[in-house]
Amino acid sequence: MAKWDNMLKIVWLLRSGTVMTAERLAEELETSVRTVYRYIDALCASGVPIIAEPGHDGGYSLPGTFKQAPLFFDPAELKAVLHAALFAQGAGYPFEDDLRRALDKIQLYHSGDQQEDWESRTRGMDVIPSEAHRALAPVLRQLERCVAEGLTVNVRYAKNPEDEPELRKLDPYGLAYRSNRWYAAAYCHLRQAVRTFRVDRFEGLALAGETFAIPDDFSAKAHFDQAASVQKAINDVNARLARIEGDDASLDRLAGHWYLRGCVLKRDAGSLELRIDEDTMLKHLPSLLLSCGPSVRAAEPPELVREVSKAARALAAIYGA
Repeated sequence: MAKWDNMLKIVWLLRSGTVMTAERLAEELETSVRTVYRYIDALCASGVPIIAEPGHDGGYSLPGTFKQAPLFFDPAELKAVLHAALFAQGAGYPFEDDLRRALDKIQLYHSGDQQEDWESRTRGMDVIPSEAHRALAPVLRQLERCVAEGLTVNVRYAKNPEDEPELRKLDPYGLAYRSNRWYAAAYCHLRQAVRTFRVDRFEGLALAGETFAIPDDFSAKAHFDQAASVQKAINDVNARLARIEGDDASLDRLAGHWYLRGCVLKRDAGSLELRIDEDTMLKHLPSLLLSCGPSVRAAEPPELVREVSKAARALAAIYGA
């Protein structure tokens, strides 16, 4: 840490416009002249235009046009930047190429020992992006541009997978990544209100040839937080208790599912209790339980048991069982 602090301090000292000798810099840093020489060499290698003036009145200085201080990361900061980039890529961050170029620049302007540290810290962690997220990247890039430039779009959108998509004219106000999905907050001309849309359900996104201005009092974060609170309140009103039995490994996987993890009430040996809204319980939980095979079974309520049984019979009929 001291190395990077001292190198940055040299830059600040030289920015004063005064020519400073290695001896004086060593006094300021309370280090040796030899160490100052190493710092100067490292700064020059990273692109800092230090001027070395020989002679009795010589020393080191920076040109008057130099305005920027170099950016140094200590090992912990470098690790955080690298890991954040990995998670962004895993979430389907739409500007992955720009992010990679930025990381390449950071890597380029660091010294040899930090290059080795860079490689060692990227070797131990990875985030595997899904192909679905990769496929969304062009749509997310276009939506981000529309948010920034105030461009209205036309899109075909289905609120539920079983619904027929309908044409919507939208003014995109913001994007958010939540629970492994991308969402857009947009003013819907059909509904005459700001609504939340799942980006993976957009079809045929195209510019409408119109522009808009985002209201000054609009906050994308506040909108998504409010939408989540409203949905939670709806879920609480319609919540039912569901109990699943089975082997512990399968129950652990269910409890860790991105949607169910917020519904877990109790996890005992061989048993998982969920507080879940009735619509989700009856429409989506049966197929999720069947995907686990015979390792789990619905225990209660009776409505869930019936729906799982119904779905199992329908599946068996497809395969002639």
